[in-house]
Order: sequence, then C-alpha cells, then structure tokens
Amino acid sequence: KTNIICNLAVELGRRGQRVLLIDCDLGLANVNIVMGFEAKATLFQLLQGEATLEEVLVEGAPNVTVLPATSGIRQMTRLTDEQFLSLSTSLDSIQRDFDIVLLDTGAGIGDNVLYFNTAAQEILVVSTPEPTSITDAYAIMKVLNTDYQVKRFELLVNRVRSRKDALKVYRYVTTVADQYLTDVSIDYFGHVVADDAVSAAVMERKTFLDAFGDSEAAGCI
Repeated sequence: KTNIICNLAVELGRRGQRVLLIDCDLGLANVNIVMGFEAKATLFQLLQGEATLEEVLVEGAPNVTVLPATSGIRQMTRLTDEQFLSLSTSLDSIQRDFDIVLLDTGAGIGDNVLYFNTAAQEILVVSTPEPTSITDAYAIMKVLNTDYQVKRFELLVNRVRSRKDALKVYRYVTTVADQYLTDVSIDYFGHVVADDAVSAAVMERKTFLDAFGDSEAAGCI
C-alpha cells in the first residue's frame, strides 16, 4: 500500500496537484523509506507537543508534502480520542494549502486503521491475487460496512501479470461482496503489474516512478 500511494502522490504532483501525504501507519511508518528522506520530527512529536506542524512537514517530491509518522513506538498504534482531535485540528489549519490529501493506513482492522478510513472521502483497498490478501481486503470492507456503514470502495489489484488477472480478482471480490454485503459498491480502480523495478527502487530508497520511470509498473501508475 505504501509503495502504491507514494507513487500516486508523485504522479499527482507531476500533474500539478498540491498533495499532502500522511503516513497513518503510526507504529510502523515507512513512507520516508520509500520516498528517501529523513524526518527531523514526526507525528509522534507533534502529538506530544514537542514539535509544531510546520516543523514536522517534509517535502517528499515536487508538489508533495509529507506528514511522517514514527516506527517502533507502541503507544502510537492506538491513538486516543484526544489525539485524533488534536491531529484533526492541526490538519484543519492547512487543508486549504492542498488539492488532495492521501492517507496511507496500516494493515489490519485496528482502531487507527478504521478511524483514518472513515475520515476519508474515498477508500482505496489494495489487494494482491493471493487468497490471504483477498481475504484481508474483503475483511476491511466488511468491517467498515457493518460497523461504520461505509458503502463505497475502490479496489486496486497489485502484483499481477496483466489487467485480465486483476479483473479476475475484482470479479471474485465483488461476487462475494454481492452475496454477503448487499449495500456495498466496489469500483475497479486499476492494477499494478509484478515488476522487479518496484523492489529495486525500494532498495534505492526512491519511488519507482523516479528510479525506473520507463518500467511497466510506472506505466500502470
């Protein structure tokens, strides 16, 4: 998910959109690794009152501003209501500076993940063709629908051989959802092919759009 959203942010920035990318995987953050920058301060320091929002924000790419999170701090894996309110208040002060805000959530169905998904106007679920990943993708949609009445999702299928294979995954997910979640709508967002350029770019701490702009994965973005 992080790789997808970082590259989407770069592409949107290239198209002239002013992007704010928030790393919402608060306990295991890695947007900074994929985009290749060192964060002087993080969301943890912001919520602790040890840094201002302006001190935390980092330029990740042209037209892309990043609000980095931290890694390895257990207490960040479950924010309190007061911390969520503090974060929302901070973001309200700068929202007019951006055309789009991207939230990179963690995996699973923990409180942080559910909060940030319900705060978003659009929810993009990323799945691979593996049965475990498809099951997890369905699970997050089921929880958000059952517990939070979220009715619309978009599905991106990652690490596939072709669009045809991606559509097979999409049809399977929608078939199951139609059977058990009758008021849910799932749109096909797109796919990204399995491409060695993706892992090679991570090793270089760059997005694959920047490191391997002619790659097939970059074309999918």
